[in-house]
Amino acid sequence: MVKPFLSERMQGIERTLLRQINDQADSSCINLGLGEPSFPTPKSILNHLKQKVEDWNLGYSPNEGIQKLRKLIAEKSGLEVAADQICVTVGAEEALFTALMVIMNSGDEALIPNPGFPAYESIVKIAGGIAKSYQLYRENNFSLKYEHVKKNITKKTKAIILNSPNNPSGAVYSSEELMKLAKLLEKRSIIAISDEVYRDIYFEERPDSIANYVRNYLVVNSLSKSYSMTGWRLGWCIAPPELSKPLANFHQLAVACAPKISQKVALFALKGFAEKEKMHNIEELRRRRDLAMSCVEKYTDLEYVKPSGTFYMFIDVLSKIPKYGNSLEISLSLLSKEKVVTIPGLAFGKGGEGYLRISFASPPEQIEEGIRRIGHFFGVRPRKLQ
Repeated sequence: MVKPFLSERMQGIERTLLRQINDQADSSCINLGLGEPSFPTPKSILNHLKQKVEDWNLGYSPNEGIQKLRKLIAEKSGLEVAADQICVTVGAEEALFTALMVIMNSGDEALIPNPGFPAYESIVKIAGGIAKSYQLYRENNFSLKYEHVKKNITKKTKAIILNSPNNPSGAVYSSEELMKLAKLLEKRSIIAISDEVYRDIYFEERPDSIANYVRNYLVVNSLSKSYSMTGWRLGWCIAPPELSKPLANFHQLAVACAPKISQKVALFALKGFAEKEKMHNIEELRRRRDLAMSCVEKYTDLEYVKPSGTFYMFIDVLSKIPKYGNSLEISLSLLSKEKVVTIPGLAFGKGGEGYLRISFASPPEQIEEGIRRIGHFFGVRPRKLQ
């Protein structure tokens, strides 16, 4: 009999449903699924790379990252932190993984949003913790409500993950709710993990951070979404002084250091040299958001949650479930019959059931055609808008 070598921590861990759906798509599909901007990396960044790369020593950097970059991240954070509290990571997901591996003990509970980014639950489990969800409700536009978090806190709660603007709904959490929650977290000595990868992509007021109101926090961020640098794998974690060294130690053992070439261009980007292109892209995302909302109204009979940030829209298909099946079945049918990729709300937890997430980071013509196909699938004739 072959000895089972799979560890207990990996049992039941699968590729996220989000990835499984995308893996079934081919080049003939219109992809409104992946969380990646269609914009290229800003030209100013690429030109800087071309001009400087031959002069750079691209060996290992210090494990925690280039000192100048860490200092700049600290200055840009808006928090009273020092460079020594920054660990530069291989994207935000490694920052999140490193943070949870450092703080979680076996049996500790971490609260995660439902609906929320699907990797949260798996990473908590791999870190030895127990993931418990707090609900984000449609009647609140999937925004944070203090009372819905409070009722899920127990003596075992070690951490809470907050994501504003939120993936998948695009909701931005209010300062009022964050402040109320912060008081409870301080009282109960619970650490707040603030996933801020979409914080620069907003369409009304700039999203607040719970790190402004608590002493115990871990802030996770990256250049992937805001600077269209997903493939550069450059993120960071901001930690309290007592956790910064353990974070760096785990990070060193896991990956040694983030790619030095990515750190070099990140230093250039964060100095503001790519700001004009970044802001142009965010304004273009605003236009694409407005286009997506208009197309949903024109081509479908579905309601949606107006996104305040990110580049995602949650479309309500609850009324279609009796005829077409749950959100996963609808998403798979759209893929096979209409060649359009959407992400079922179930991919983000039970609280996402009855919704499809679409991305408006795709080119405008793909947004319109993809939503037209969704309407066609449901047998809806296009309407003339006022």
